Amino acid sequence: MAHSLLRRAGQAVVFNAMGNWIGMIGGLVSLVFIARLLSPMDFGVFGMALVTFSIPEIFASGSLNDSIVQRPGLTKGHVNSVFMQSLGLALLFWLGISLLAPAIAAGFSHPELVPILRVFSIVLIIGAATSVPAALLQRDLRYKEITIVDVVGTVSAAAIGIWLAVVLRDAWALVWMEISRRMVRLLMFAWLAKWRPSFKSSWSETHELTRFNSTNLTTKVVQAIGGAVPRVMIGGVLGPAALGMYNMSGRLLEQAKSAFVTPFAAVALPVASQAQNDLPMLFRAIEGAMRLAALVAYPIFIGGSVIAPIAIPVVFGEQWVPAVTTIQVFLLMGLRAPTSAFNTGVLNGVGRVDLNFKLAIVGTVLTAIAVMSTIHIGLEAIAWALLAQLIVSWFLGAYAVKLAIGFPMHRQIIAGSSALIASVIMGFIVWVSMGILPDAWTGFVQILVLIPIGAVTYVATLAALSPRLAKRVVQALFILIQGRPGEALAVARGTS
Repeated sequence: MAHSLLRRAGQAVVFNAMGNWIGMIGGLVSLVFIARLLSPMDFGVFGMALVTFSIPEIFASGSLNDSIVQRPGLTKGHVNSVFMQSLGLALLFWLGISLLAPAIAAGFSHPELVPILRVFSIVLIIGAATSVPAALLQRDLRYKEITIVDVVGTVSAAAIGIWLAVVLRDAWALVWMEISRRMVRLLMFAWLAKWRPSFKSSWSETHELTRFNSTNLTTKVVQAIGGAVPRVMIGGVLGPAALGMYNMSGRLLEQAKSAFVTPFAAVALPVASQAQNDLPMLFRAIEGAMRLAALVAYPIFIGGSVIAPIAIPVVFGEQWVPAVTTIQVFLLMGLRAPTSAFNTGVLNGVGRVDLNFKLAIVGTVLTAIAVMSTIHIGLEAIAWALLAQLIVSWFLGAYAVKLAIGFPMHRQIIAGSSALIASVIMGFIVWVSMGILPDAWTGFVQILVLIPIGAVTYVATLAALSPRLAKRVVQALFILIQGRPGEALAVARGTS
């Protein structure tokens, strides 16, 4: 049982990684084209719409479906109950936002938001329907199918977004791109999960999910408020251009996390829910996934932060130069992601949603303090303050996991330590190299030179620090090429 679960988890990680990497590439390609065609102001206006929907989406599609993944004994009535509740909440918020759109737009001092809010509100209903079949696939660790959905959704939305950016040249290109992505995901998830909407459920089945759902829902609302606080304050005080730069920084961080951290963290909830009675196995799974995520993510975050002053104007255009420092700080925020990303999934998986709620409250309060104390200084100061807040929140999250399942904090702190040291050395070498490259070289040429320098330095340093680690990674890559993802992850899981 334990071996089978770990093998399926390994396959899920690999398939999820493939989907997220393809999604990241597609997302970055579309983002590069669209960022060159649109302005920070356009991204800021769309960001205001995303802020408006952040909390309603938690109610409609972002939390109730977790109970489908977590519950040991799941019935069709449980599934139908989640769908009905999600759909009812989606319709309620859809109506409310449609009626209040003029007031919301007035609050942002941007009347052009009114039609955007009314049209974009359809994503609430789409999300409510999507959440159930997506959760069914996640519960069964069917990440091959999830990967297919992610790839098709990303590629189709990227093509639509680029075409609309060329034609419209305003925020509406971003609106329709996101709607198209979500619609494709709904149709494909429903088809692959063989799910059809049904309203057959009982009150007892709904009641059985109440405790988990209510706490999980409240937690995610608080987290959404914490995420919305900086955006609302930046948009209201510093203006839509600053908000656009903030959103761009956050988007780059999220895409990097999605490609290099999420594939490992995504299996935390289903694995924890199925292995909560076998803590030694759960510890091995968590620690191994943390180490592997760190091995891939640390050089990406540090390297990206170092070369950002050259890469950002080359890739996105000169209009994004003022956002460079903010982007650098956001990428540094990703250094704790290989460990912190697992905390929420593990706590939910073992049923300790109460601890996640407390962490969300503390995190939101700290975020509000960080933003309010630095917004008079500027966007870069806000980014540094949020980095400090994230470090504090990470320590609290590690302690919560220790309380819940006894997983020692020091094992989280040192997970992937060799990869971190190698990444720091790599970042220093790349930074020194940037200073000695000829000024006559274009930014594009400099990037083509710096990336191989960083890659060679990282691999060589990693091999010197931990030869056993390097050997396992090479073995895992050969096995993966042979088409055995579960076995490859099992070999690499022994890395330290």
